[in-house]
Amino acid sequence: MAQKLQFIYNAETGFFNKLTDFAHKIISPKTYACSLCALTYGKFTMKEEWAEYIKSLPMEVEFIYKNEWKFAPVRQEYPLVALQTGTDRVEVLLEASELNELKSLKQLRTKLDEVLQNAFVG
Repeated sequence: MAQKLQFIYNAETGFFNKLTDFAHKIISPKTYACSLCALTYGKFTMKEEWAEYIKSLPMEVEFIYKNEWKFAPVRQEYPLVALQTGTDRVEVLLEASELNELKSLKQLRTKLDEVLQNAFVG
């Protein structure tokens, strides 16, 4: 199995959840629970700069809601960035606490480049 970079959002599937998330982002963006969503998405769609960055990555990328992540018992806090290296193996590259500290898309890209470099070198 090829490695797969996974972005696990602190959000859940379902129409009502998506509607609630959308309203929260608009009404009170500073208290929105998913820092990864806030950095990478505008009000309606993925930010173009982020989409271009994702396309430039040399591996498959997957975006997952926390209630759909098959490794969920491993973690309690979201969002996360993880690298799946086998059918049942995953390495968390960025924890929620690290993602929550990032203030811009540029900081996210820089941090992600750093952890990916370490994952492939280390």
